[in-house]
Amino acid sequence: MTYLFIYGTLMPGLRLEAEMHGARFVGPAQVPGRLFDLGRYPGLLPGDGHVTGEVYEVDDAHLARLDGVEGVVPGDRAESHYWREVVPVASGPLQGQPVQTYVYNRPVDGCTPIPHGDYRRYIREVGRES
Repeated sequence: MTYLFIYGTLMPGLRLEAEMHGARFVGPAQVPGRLFDLGRYPGLLPGDGHVTGEVYEVDDAHLARLDGVEGVVPGDRAESHYWREVVPVASGPLQGQPVQTYVYNRPVDGCTPIPHGDYRRYIREVGRES
C-alpha cells in the first residue's frame, strides 16, 4: 500500500473523483510546493509554499491506473505529463511522513500561479467547474 497525496481533479466533488473509488481516505494534508492553474486541472511543482489536498492509501494496481490517468510513462520521465515523487507531509495526520504525489512535468510559463495552494478554493474564487 502507498500513501498518495492528491490536490486537484481527483479530489471528491471534482471531475475525476471516480478514479479514487476504492482508495482509503487518510485525511486532509498539506505538502510543500507551488500550485499552478493549467487550464482544466492544476499542477504542483516543488518550491516554497504549501499545497492543500488529501492523503489516501492506494494499492499497487490502483496506483498503476492513476499513473495512466496522470500521463505517467513508466520509466520515461521525459515523456510523462506528470511524474510521481515522494514529498513530506507538512500538516495533517501524517505530518512529517513521506507520501507520493503527482508533480507536473512540463513548463509552466504563462500559467497562472495559485498563491494559496488550494485548488478547490481557487476554482470557487474564479467561478470555474472542475
